[in-house]
Amino acid sequence: MTSWNRLTQFDELPETALLSIREISALSSRSRASLWRDVQNGHLPRPIKIGNRASRWKAKDVRRFIAGREAVEAV
Repeated sequence: MTSWNRLTQFDELPETALLSIREISALSSRSRASLWRDVQNGHLPRPIKIGNRASRWKAKDVRRFIAGREAVEAV
């Protein structure tokens, strides 16, 4: 499945699906630097390291993060 398909079918991904920072950036409309700041500030959970230079987040954590941001922006 390509990244584009994964993004358009995000709600259908299993909770354990792993997403890259680029995918999260596209879903949340935030820069990669802002996402790493969110990790440091505890707004986004720390990623799972899958290699020396590769990190991924579980879809369930990303969904929670995006839902929390939408709630804050709605206020």
